[in-house]
Amino acid sequence: MFTIYGHRGLPSKAPENTLASFKEAASTPGLKWIELDVAITKDEQLIIIHDDYLERTTDYCGEITQLEYKQIQNVSAGSWYSDDYKNEKIPTFDDIITIANEAHININVELKGVTGPEGTRLSECMVKQVSEKLTELREGIEVMISSFNIPLLKLAQTYMPQYKRAVIFKAVAFKEDWRTILDFCDAKIVNIEDAKLTQSRVEAVRNAGFDLNVWTVNKKERANQLANWGVTGIFTDKADAMVHLERG
Repeated sequence: MFTIYGHRGLPSKAPENTLASFKEAASTPGLKWIELDVAITKDEQLIIIHDDYLERTTDYCGEITQLEYKQIQNVSAGSWYSDDYKNEKIPTFDDIITIANEAHININVELKGVTGPEGTRLSECMVKQVSEKLTELREGIEVMISSFNIPLLKLAQTYMPQYKRAVIFKAVAFKEDWRTILDFCDAKIVNIEDAKLTQSRVEAVRNAGFDLNVWTVNKKERANQLANWGVTGIFTDKADAMVHLERG
């Protein structure tokens, strides 16, 4: 098995985590999965954005958990990428459900760590809402829940145990206790940064019985090498150029 995940949609063709990016990914022949980042606003609206702050991918400023949705619903999430996408807005999680149902595409939902003084309350609210909204998916659509944040994965275990869970690791944070962390979250999947990833590390994880997905891989030669090592999937910004490597 070797699965290609469209990382934040298809950001080589449209701005990351926008409807345009997800639609590009969903229309890519053979692509079965998209990956997205879910965050929560001060007034408990689920939105799709990677960073804790708006500056990098919108024309607005501020910390997401300190802003209400009405303050950001009309900001541009694409003007930084190209004038062609200046009318792209920040998607909501409801938008993702609609796209997944229309395209019948599987989704990897990355739960973003919640910042600010209301972090604990908003974290639980976010996971509960994600759980509720995922019930609106059409039958047969697969879901993977992932996060760097261990408390969020524990909440996911509580509120939506039916979905597979993945712990995300940066290369420098992948220590000898990785299996203890996965066992604590009852997770069977490691999503690890590509940097300095070796064949021996891949084999250690796979031989222990865990799936291993790698982010973010944009070179075909590296993707093929990882597949040959036994990696079970890659996250890529160039899913259209990688999907032919998928193995059932």
